[in-house]
Amino acid sequence: MRILYCNKYDYPFSGTESYLFALIHQMNERGHTTALFSMDHGRPSAFEGRSYRIPYLDFKDRNAGFLKKARMAAHALYSPSAHRAMRACLDDYSPDVAHIRGIYHHLSPSILWELKRQSVPVIYHLNDFKILCPTYNLVADGQACESCSGGAFFHALTKGCYAGPRYSAAVLAAEAYLHKWLRTYERCVDLFLAPSEFVRDKLIAAGYPKERIEVLPHFQTLPAEDQLMPDEGYVLYFGRLSPEKGVYELLRAMVRLPHIPLVIAGDGPERGRLESLARELNLKNVLFAGLVHGAQLEQLIGGCTFSVFPSHAYETMGKSILESYAWGRPVVASDLGSRRELVVHGATGLLYRPGDRAELAHSIGFLFDRNDVVAKMGDGARRRLREKHDPARHMDALLGIYSRLASHPKTVSIPVSARFSRTEKHLRVAFIGGRGVVSKYSGIESYYEQVGQELARLGHEVTVYCRSYFTPPMSEHNGMRVRRLPTLRSKHLETVVHTLLSTLDAMFSNYDVVHYHCLGPALFSFFPRLAGKKTVVTVQGLDWQRRKWGWIASHILRLGEAAAVALPNVTMVVSHTLQQYYWQRYQRQTTYIPNGADQVRRCTPRQLTKWHLRPDNYVLFLGRFSPEKNCHLLIDAFEHIRTDMKLVLAGGSSHSDAYAESLRRHQSEQVRFLPWTSGADLEELLSHAALFVLPSDLEGLSLALLDAMAAGVCVLTSDIPENNEVVAGTGFTFHRGDQADLERMLDLLVRNPELRRRSASHSQKRIQSEYAWPAIARAIEKSYYELLGWDPQEVAEQSAGCEPPNEPVPLSQAPLI
Repeated sequence: MRILYCNKYDYPFSGTESYLFALIHQMNERGHTTALFSMDHGRPSAFEGRSYRIPYLDFKDRNAGFLKKARMAAHALYSPSAHRAMRACLDDYSPDVAHIRGIYHHLSPSILWELKRQSVPVIYHLNDFKILCPTYNLVADGQACESCSGGAFFHALTKGCYAGPRYSAAVLAAEAYLHKWLRTYERCVDLFLAPSEFVRDKLIAAGYPKERIEVLPHFQTLPAEDQLMPDEGYVLYFGRLSPEKGVYELLRAMVRLPHIPLVIAGDGPERGRLESLARELNLKNVLFAGLVHGAQLEQLIGGCTFSVFPSHAYETMGKSILESYAWGRPVVASDLGSRRELVVHGATGLLYRPGDRAELAHSIGFLFDRNDVVAKMGDGARRRLREKHDPARHMDALLGIYSRLASHPKTVSIPVSARFSRTEKHLRVAFIGGRGVVSKYSGIESYYEQVGQELARLGHEVTVYCRSYFTPPMSEHNGMRVRRLPTLRSKHLETVVHTLLSTLDAMFSNYDVVHYHCLGPALFSFFPRLAGKKTVVTVQGLDWQRRKWGWIASHILRLGEAAAVALPNVTMVVSHTLQQYYWQRYQRQTTYIPNGADQVRRCTPRQLTKWHLRPDNYVLFLGRFSPEKNCHLLIDAFEHIRTDMKLVLAGGSSHSDAYAESLRRHQSEQVRFLPWTSGADLEELLSHAALFVLPSDLEGLSLALLDAMAAGVCVLTSDIPENNEVVAGTGFTFHRGDQADLERMLDLLVRNPELRRRSASHSQKRIQSEYAWPAIARAIEKSYYELLGWDPQEVAEQSAGCEPPNEPVPLSQAPLI
């Protein structure tokens, strides 16, 4: 078999290269042909076979000028020269499979696209967390960090977790975003090879398909029994001296153990500060041995009583633990990341709670004073290596993977619907764009209430962003989390400011989907995608057509119309009319999911008497007093018919304006104006109306109209397409803007209660069959699942079968041999 290995270094720079060269040596001994694609670093190569190299780039050159830095940044993002070099390599050497190790930033992920183009099966062998974290290690401030999970790579800048300059961190984040958007790993990698179950679980949680991830622990060569060394009576730490390794914690724990010698072998950026701390703590029992390699390191490991690994980072595998086991030495390690898979508590070593200095000191003291336990654990450690980390078994398993991919290079591809399935069973959704909950100013607020609470009933976590002046102080409402943020009370700035603040908050929060409502907020729908989130926009209508907007605002909203299909992952529309409009104007597919309504039953009138109204004796308009609603047309027409009924207009304007004031001048005994109503008062007002009238020139899909039909009220609407779509023969219409036709229909309907009753019955049945909120919420849920690549059937089965987790058992209670 012909195998191409890709790694940026061709000398033993770290444990990654040590594993790689040992692997290549084993493959060559078994008769396979190997080649290495790497970087020419200007020193003798440890690889003696066929080699392909790209020129060396020093990304840490502090003397680099602006142009050189710009070239290096471009190379790290996507290197055309590395891409061309890979093409030349494949022209000369035709591999059966490519095994990828460390390729950043020197080789760059660009080489994966050439491998894909030439149909070379690719194994991506993870030796770090680079595809999940721009800075490789899922570490910030010396602790495990998952802020970048879900694709929020900008945290590489905000957290300051990269040791280099800020511009370098920006390049790393940009590289991560670029290849996430290009779907480089999804499209080019046939199999992800994880060194531990922990790494596999992290990949699945991040959205990578479990079908394309296999676990193969690293191998470790065992010294012969007669090579093992006697215990010389000291504890050993060996590894890099950096903040996340927990050596500060180890030194402070050793204050309690002055009788136990500790040797620290290694180097790194924290060495000077650690030595200063040891002097400050007067630790006479601690020796810094410096950087130790080869036989000298083996002698240190073989002579220790046990080794200790207090790391605060996850680590993908923990090669140092395997090296300790090889010499029959147990370990004391923090219980974090993959270490639980390596360290069998009480059998091959001890685990302690990360950060618990007292428990670390107790574990070291306990083990150091029990030679018999140390010996048994050492024997158990070597047995575990033979069982789980045997080199021959590792090679056999890896060759099996190579053969499978080389024989059937296309079989590893998976359907789009299964690309990214996550083990979590519930969605985390944010709603942005409405004023809030409790009070209903428009259809958006009703949508917030109804869809949000239905999704919450389905078990999802829904957060609604609300304007602080509109929504009363609360943290939860009908199962939804309420996030109140301030804004400017201005006709033109209120929505912009609140949407901006909400978007920034959502970008830094842990949502799967950020769902925007209406055209203005749609302009912000791209930004959460920069943080790795999916976005949806629901278009409720073409707001730029509203007569209340001036020239500038109208044009901004027209930009929002285009943004609604250009910026989010998915665009939903509430009517077929809007769906047809977007297809004709933009040739873009949208998802039709209408608004809905709940059936309202008539109750005993209470509030009506306070308003001096009688059941079935008033005509109702419900909504905003804005010019496109044509309330003036309704008032003029009603004043021209002869009836004992009253006309009731319930609603208002979000900002004081001349149009609303002009309407209120018609207030009389027959024409009544009510303030905003909600809850039980709204249901009572709506269900007892004789007739509901919607004279609008512009609608998306009127929730007030749906509510009236659901309440069993006869409806009369203008004959615009959006209204015709809803009414569909169950209600009545008049010619848009035609006052005479409106008068004629009003007169007909107020005089014929039986006609109204039959129409209302048909309308109510239509709502129940086509506009029920639970079914609409299910359709939205399904759209979210498809967007995230989740299998709805699999999610349903997982939800049905999940059980409460068992109570964790404290490590201190685990048995020792």
